[in-house]
Amino acid sequence: MNFDWTAEDLDFKSRVAALFDSESVTALEGLERAELPELKATTGMFLRRLSETGYLSLGMGPEAASETLRLMAGQEEVALFSGSLFLAVETTARLFGGLLKGFGEPEQVRDILEPLFRGEIVAAVAMSEPAGNEPGTSRTSAREDGDSFVVNGRKSFASNGPIADYIAVTGEVDGLLAVFLVEPRMEGVAVGTRLQTLGYNGVAVSSLDLTAVRVPRSRVLGPFRDAKPLEWLRQIDNLVLSVASVGLMHRTLAEARRHASGHVRDGKAVGKHQEVRFKLAEMLTLAQTAQLLAYRTAWLHATAADEAPTLIHCAKVFSAEASERVASLAMQIAAGDAYVSGNVVERGYRDAKYAAIAGTTSELARMSIAQDLLNLHRV
Repeated sequence: MNFDWTAEDLDFKSRVAALFDSESVTALEGLERAELPELKATTGMFLRRLSETGYLSLGMGPEAASETLRLMAGQEEVALFSGSLFLAVETTARLFGGLLKGFGEPEQVRDILEPLFRGEIVAAVAMSEPAGNEPGTSRTSAREDGDSFVVNGRKSFASNGPIADYIAVTGEVDGLLAVFLVEPRMEGVAVGTRLQTLGYNGVAVSSLDLTAVRVPRSRVLGPFRDAKPLEWLRQIDNLVLSVASVGLMHRTLAEARRHASGHVRDGKAVGKHQEVRFKLAEMLTLAQTAQLLAYRTAWLHATAADEAPTLIHCAKVFSAEASERVASLAMQIAAGDAYVSGNVVERGYRDAKYAAIAGTTSELARMSIAQDLLNLHRV
């Protein structure tokens, strides 16, 4: 395995990093408190800037193996500066955009994907069903009616939902998986009010209700004979969440290091205390380990290795739980300063929990890892 970046990869990484000057960082700080119009405008601005680097059109996985590590290099930079922006962008580009890129028809690629890659579209993906539905079933379903599908259902969470131009909604047609590309302006589409979340406040999340929504056949992916698109979505979602956790760790570590270098406690710099140094050492070790595991996982996914699905879950669990630990240690180091709302560490402390419960939860991921291991080593 060779994780070395090429000259082109390094150039791409530097061009993405260059987008986040002091003015941009100030705009990103405001993202966490922005109302929906400002939130959409800021997200759209960064989508357009990222599109100029080619960031939005890069893929992850076997179909884009040569692009995966380059994309990871850029993703690190975005996740480092703003976890909220990173999740909003990745929902648009990698989840929604990846679905169309991998499973869409030429007309859909022309009408939706090309403008998306230019940064002109904010997109959402809605998969989560309300609590109480049977495992493996979907409450969102459709029936074919002429050249359209009539869709009914409810989704609990749609990241980017309140600011999206398009929402990819998973559902069923005669028991088969389908993805419906709906627009908020369609009759029968009701985007819920923005949900107030513990962390990642710069991502607008809402529920979604569909009541007899007529979706043209040209805006439907599938129906599919297998669950491959859904499995693909979950894998990419887990990879994205792993990178988000890595970015969060580096962000909170940098703030803890800054505090330790610039503040005095008991007559000497905070960073001179042995216990603080131990904490910083543990934080860096966890961040670097999660980063390496994320790269290995992305590489395995790009080469279609048999163990890739297992390693995706491993990376997701480790990075999610490591980010919680790193954020907690940073809070301890920065003390009262970190406890003030708006501080980088305070925000990271709230954000860190999300990765453990989003995508494949840590509990379900562990069950899957164990089952894969047992299957792989059957006697």
